[in-house]
Amino acid sequence: MKDKSHSNALQPETVPAGSSREWNFHPNLPIGMSPVFDLPPKPKAALAWIAGAWLKRTPPVNHLIFAVAAYLLFWPSLDAIRSAPWASAAQMLAVNSGSVLVLAGALHIYLYVLAGQEMRLKFDVRPMEKSKRFTFGNQVWDNMFWSLASGVPIWTAWVVLYFVAAAHGLVPMLETIGASPIWFVLFFFVIRFWQSFHFYWIHRLIHIPWMFRNVHHLHHRNINVGPWSGLAMHPVEHVLYYSGILIHFVLPSHPIHVLFHLFALNLGAVFSHAGFDKILVKDAEAIKAGSFHHQLHHRYFECNYGSEEIPLDRWFGSFHDGTQAATQRIRARKKALFSAKQPRA
Repeated sequence: MKDKSHSNALQPETVPAGSSREWNFHPNLPIGMSPVFDLPPKPKAALAWIAGAWLKRTPPVNHLIFAVAAYLLFWPSLDAIRSAPWASAAQMLAVNSGSVLVLAGALHIYLYVLAGQEMRLKFDVRPMEKSKRFTFGNQVWDNMFWSLASGVPIWTAWVVLYFVAAAHGLVPMLETIGASPIWFVLFFFVIRFWQSFHFYWIHRLIHIPWMFRNVHHLHHRNINVGPWSGLAMHPVEHVLYYSGILIHFVLPSHPIHVLFHLFALNLGAVFSHAGFDKILVKDAEAIKAGSFHHQLHHRYFECNYGSEEIPLDRWFGSFHDGTQAATQRIRARKKALFSAKQPRA
């Protein structure tokens, strides 16, 4: 089918009144960060943010659904992993590959092939590129290749490592939910904050000039992103990206925690790079999708390294709130960063 992502002209009316014209659509500006870590504490605002960002038609709910379904229907038991590790690894690879193919494929077809909501709520109107800077000269094929040939196998390798260790009693585990029901629930929230903390620091690492040139640039070829862009990374970046799973080697986890964490990393990247703020079905909001916070990072590079859960970008001066003033500040910051790294004559 023909890709219709370029068929509609810019629609100024989709941009909130009185805001930036750099985008086809963006949320109200300035965007904010989670109030969970605000001082003095704001418990009502924090709870409201968590409810809105994590529990109301949002990707985290879908990650949990995927995790529970995978565990109950498709995942090998610890006994099977002990007795047939290679067959179990192949089964995990099939589950992981299928989940990415289904979600990223469905979103791409709906948003970019069928143009199911045209340009409504799309941040950037430019289509996916066909350019020599992408593998195979095509942004979509490039993104699919790196996602499926590197991302899914390395994700699976981390998962196999954990479950083989769990099957042999080498990691702390919650074998049943009833063993510690309060911790079982609370740990999902811990995972979300740990994911944000870990992502920020590994992201800063791969923005070191040598790492950026040799590793992270592959992901940043995607300035205008789509669902397949989220996992389109260099293998070294994939190894670092999934290393957050190491928390489960230290803290007692149920298999559903581990699957939720890894689905959040993978399917979360698919959603956050969708390029659209929300998915619409018959003009009604079906689910929150793309992240304008991260879209800003893909356009301006040296900002918004983390996510909204922990305001590390605000604390370290790299937060872009979407305003023109922030754009000027980040451009000045980027110029200063790179001029400081040039060798003196």
